[in-house]
Amino acid sequence: MRRADLSASGERGVHMATLFALLAAVGLGWALAVGDLTYRYVASWASYSTPLPYRIGAVWAGPSGGMLVWAIALGLGATLAALTMPRTSALRAWTSALLAVYLLAILVQLCFAANPFLRLPFPPDDGRGVPLEWMRPVALLQMPVGFLATAVLTVPAVMTVMGVLGTSPWRTIAHRWAVACWALLAAAMLLDWRRHYGDAAWADDWRWAPVYAGTAFAWAGATLLVWLTAAPRRREAAGAAGFAAFTLGLVGLTQRRSMGWEGVHDFAASGAGTAAAWCALGAVAAVAAYSVYVWWTDRRLATRALAVAHGGALVAAVALAAAGAGPGAGVAVREGERVRVADRFGTPWTLSLEGISTVGREEIVVNVLAVRAAVNGSARGFVAPEVRSLFRANASQPVDQVLLSGIAAGLTQDLRVDVRESNTADAVLTVRFVPFATWIWIGGLVAVLAAFAAAVARAPQATGGDVAPEAPVVPEASGGDVAAEASE
Repeated sequence: MRRADLSASGERGVHMATLFALLAAVGLGWALAVGDLTYRYVASWASYSTPLPYRIGAVWAGPSGGMLVWAIALGLGATLAALTMPRTSALRAWTSALLAVYLLAILVQLCFAANPFLRLPFPPDDGRGVPLEWMRPVALLQMPVGFLATAVLTVPAVMTVMGVLGTSPWRTIAHRWAVACWALLAAAMLLDWRRHYGDAAWADDWRWAPVYAGTAFAWAGATLLVWLTAAPRRREAAGAAGFAAFTLGLVGLTQRRSMGWEGVHDFAASGAGTAAAWCALGAVAAVAAYSVYVWWTDRRLATRALAVAHGGALVAAVALAAAGAGPGAGVAVREGERVRVADRFGTPWTLSLEGISTVGREEIVVNVLAVRAAVNGSARGFVAPEVRSLFRANASQPVDQVLLSGIAAGLTQDLRVDVRESNTADAVLTVRFVPFATWIWIGGLVAVLAAFAAAVARAPQATGGDVAPEAPVVPEASGGDVAAEASE
């Protein structure tokens, strides 16, 4: 209808829908914090013995709560996208409209298919609580960042598709958003790795954690979008990249909401999984090599920052390829006793069990093993593997148990100790040496910070960066409608 006033009204509707979704999340968080077990969601994902931070974190733990966070992230992305584009731009109106349709679909599902505010006819005496493996500080950060990153990828995807179909300048703003989403998704992948790196159940497969959580799919879409919006290329290719990024982001969100892909362990051990991993490493290496070329030919700060981001990603990818833990060495040790193990370089390490402590918080009991490590007679401090157990009333055996690794980090390799069995004065440990794991975190952090710098430093251009300049949309002098857009 080319009505600027209606477009502005619809945009305000997106802002208000986001505000009310946020208020709904606050209400759900309050019900979890006070333990209102009349709600089915609270009874399913919280208990009186669950510490308060993890009760509040249960807002995004369950499928319906995760969908609510998904809606909030999408709405915030739509709001920020509108603020970064001119008020009279047709691209702003179309981007807000398409994101509003997507947001509407999520909210309809929340209201009628996955409502977290359903009541129970008879509230139970206590709730189930969040899974024991989620009661870690890194999990409190990893889950919402993953939802935010994968949901916000929709913004540059829609922006690219609408820009290709229209005539408003779009390439610069879409590229900045794609780079920012790439950085967010890289941060989410780092958190995925970090969370599962210390989980004994993921000792052999922790490098596949972003695939399990779905973050890697969205990151691949963001990478494609960054590349195809970086310079004037065929509009059809950019449009296809927008659709691909949207699809991959949706796959990642669906997988994260469904609590991950359980088949990732079998896939990681298969030949197809190994081939896929090496193909991904080759793709990252190729992009990084191209970035080195761009570094020498383009002197702009944003371009150089993006090249640094690609270099950091390459360092992280190579370190990830080298960080295969391999088979662990099983050792039995008694309190006060010393055992010797050799690392991959043949260097002897001495491990001694200094003591086993048991600490409890109501139904959660934690056995902490203090293991002193030394290499070539030089002390490396303590590592503290844990065995966390969850008991229920009148149950002699734990209903849930999680084994967490004790890790001593180093630049060349990490010492990782897992508990296989433990008693009051002795234990059976699994000792692994993980090479170059520290460089995953260093390279990844450099990539994230440099990509954010590239997204902020890129100055807006007068045109959309296509082969021919695009004329911006301006309001007519009378009536307040939006003027017809000039064709290329």
